[in-house]
Amino acid sequence: MRLVALLLVLQASYAVAQESPATKLVIEQGGRETGSEEFTVRQGRGRGALGNTLQATARYPAENPTLQLAAVLERTPEGALAKFQLDVQGPNGPTVILAAGSGARLIIRTVGKGSEAGRELPGGPDVVLLDDNVFSLYGAITDLATPAGKPLTGVFPRTARRASFVARRESGGDGRNRVALTGDIRGTLVTDGQGRLVRLELPESGTVVTRAPD
Repeated sequence: MRLVALLLVLQASYAVAQESPATKLVIEQGGRETGSEEFTVRQGRGRGALGNTLQATARYPAENPTLQLAAVLERTPEGALAKFQLDVQGPNGPTVILAAGSGARLIIRTVGKGSEAGRELPGGPDVVLLDDNVFSLYGAITDLATPAGKPLTGVFPRTARRASFVARRESGGDGRNRVALTGDIRGTLVTDGQGRLVRLELPESGTVVTRAPD
């Protein structure tokens, strides 16, 4: 029993060591602060599987929010979707959106107050899951971007929107990665060496997301 307990402690310590400190984001639209987000990225997935896990919480507005979102995104070592869950607390009550990849298919299930719906969409390795209010999810684009430009499809599970765009990796300085987005999604994405969001600009919506000072 002592050996089992020791192993559990060591595993827990390893998980903590592999988890990045919480990163805070400031969200502005049209030059006005509209919300905030906090997220962590850790190595490993549920049940000890390999890959990485992003956990994020967004609040609109930052104080006394009327809209709160909590997201969990698990990805395999190859960057493929393993699990996605988005919990939304808003004026219309709670909603839970679940998504999972199965080969070339993407299965999405939405559970709301007194209702449940499911749908199937084209999936695959070039699909990234995004949300209009959880911007740390954009960090996954960095791993897929290439210097020549990588065609990708963004799927927004909460609204069923699909967006085709190209992610082109540009040379970055001081350990950062810079990605230019063109197509249905246009803007600039900057992440640090661990793929965590530093800055995101989406000119069409007037959205600017910046990492808050530590």
